[in-house]
Amino acid sequence: MTLPKPLKNVLIVVLTYAVVVLFMRYRREGMDWGPALLIGLLATPLALLMSWGRERLIGKAQRAGERARARRRGEAAD
Repeated sequence: MTLPKPLKNVLIVVLTYAVVVLFMRYRREGMDWGPALLIGLLATPLALLMSWGRERLIGKAQRAGERARARRRGEAAD
């Protein structure tokens, strides 16, 4: 079953928020629910932004590698 893109994005945001809150709540020193929920609101967009940036950098590196391989193949054929 495939999900529509908006629904997939909402699920990713909600699951990221839940993981961040549960991590903050149940780590070694623990934290009350209130601060964990607030920190989750701040950390979720940051985590998603970092993930997007990582994917973008990896994509750029792959494209640069493909261009470099194409240049080498082109030079070797000449």
